[in-house]
Amino acid sequence: MVSLPIDELQVGAICRFPLEDDNGLLLLGAGTKITAELIQGLKDREIGELAVRADDVEALSRHDSGAEARRKSHVRPKKSTASAFQAEHPSKWPKGVPLKDNLVDRHHEPYNQSRREVLRGHMKLARDQFEQIGLELMDRKLQTVEALSNLSGAFATAMIDDHDQTVADVVAAETAISLTDRSVKLGVLGMAVGTELGLDGPSILEIGTTGLLHDIGLFVMDPELTMPGRGPLDDDEIWEYRKHSTVSVTCLQEASSIPHGVLTAIEQVHEQYNGSGYPFGIEGKRISTYARILNVCDTYLRLTLGTSFRKALVPHDALGLILHQARHRMFDPDVVKAFLRVESLFPLGSQVRVGDLIASVIRRPINGYAYPVLQTADGQRIDLQNQTEAMIQPIVDPSFNQIRMSQHAMETLRWSPADELLLD
Repeated sequence: MVSLPIDELQVGAICRFPLEDDNGLLLLGAGTKITAELIQGLKDREIGELAVRADDVEALSRHDSGAEARRKSHVRPKKSTASAFQAEHPSKWPKGVPLKDNLVDRHHEPYNQSRREVLRGHMKLARDQFEQIGLELMDRKLQTVEALSNLSGAFATAMIDDHDQTVADVVAAETAISLTDRSVKLGVLGMAVGTELGLDGPSILEIGTTGLLHDIGLFVMDPELTMPGRGPLDDDEIWEYRKHSTVSVTCLQEASSIPHGVLTAIEQVHEQYNGSGYPFGIEGKRISTYARILNVCDTYLRLTLGTSFRKALVPHDALGLILHQARHRMFDPDVVKAFLRVESLFPLGSQVRVGDLIASVIRRPINGYAYPVLQTADGQRIDLQNQTEAMIQPIVDPSFNQIRMSQHAMETLRWSPADELLLD
């Protein structure tokens, strides 16, 4: 690997391989197109140079006569304490220091297109890595998941740079979703909630890795159990499906460098706080902290994802149902409170109506849960903290197979995420 200064990147070039900074932190996934906005976004994060494969330098760098001299004379600018933590390789993040203390405040900024491209690159890399892991599992040759652990670091670093955009862009509703994409969404959302709970950097990374790996056992189980477009599982299939947590742990036990806490949490992600979950029906604080966090996140993702036989709830109503079920001890109350602070009553990335305007939720409220920051399609910013009298309503998007749930249904329904929820 050789160092390539940011100023020498060629606009329009395509990354043939993943790009890292000089600390080894993943910045761009393979296949990412270099744009002026992406370059500026890297500069805004005070990233001065990238670690590039020697055989990729010519394709990525500009070809003017002074380029080589500038590469040799390039000096990295000094960083503030916050940006130094941001640029530090995640493996060096200190224990005991809450990641939340190091989030960059972007509340008054719009979303950044270069940041979006970086996140898309990470998603593409995740798909490639999962495809490789799937092949290794089928051949019983899985020896390491280090690449996915590095992905947790990449997404966590993006979250430090802009928490709200990372959550909104990665967790946003989609018309269809693969097992890989869902695992990435779970890992990122889990890291966001863990950050809100005040966990330190190493713990956040382990939550991300748990989310990425929690369904890995499904790669070696009957594909009929997860086939897109199929109907609800029958009783025998449900019994078989519920083995996937322990199958995931079995698949990973021979792989190196997976912390014991991650394996425990993978096995317990589907356990419920009141003991109604699976595979063992354990309850309360006997369930791993990571699993309690990811269980709430997993429930939210399930509720907001439609299937061939079930409508999806709009994000606002999915969150409302979780809050009502929490009254019956379905979830850890501290995790639910943190989840609400991460997403607000109108979750990041969701669509709402304010008067005659349609807008997207782009920022959490500075105070409380009810008044997030919105942005219309033409770029108009609406800070509801300054317009508390405004009427805001979630919007049903038919393209996402969404429906609303009545307040009465939320209040009266008794339901466990271990059971499928059929929505008319």
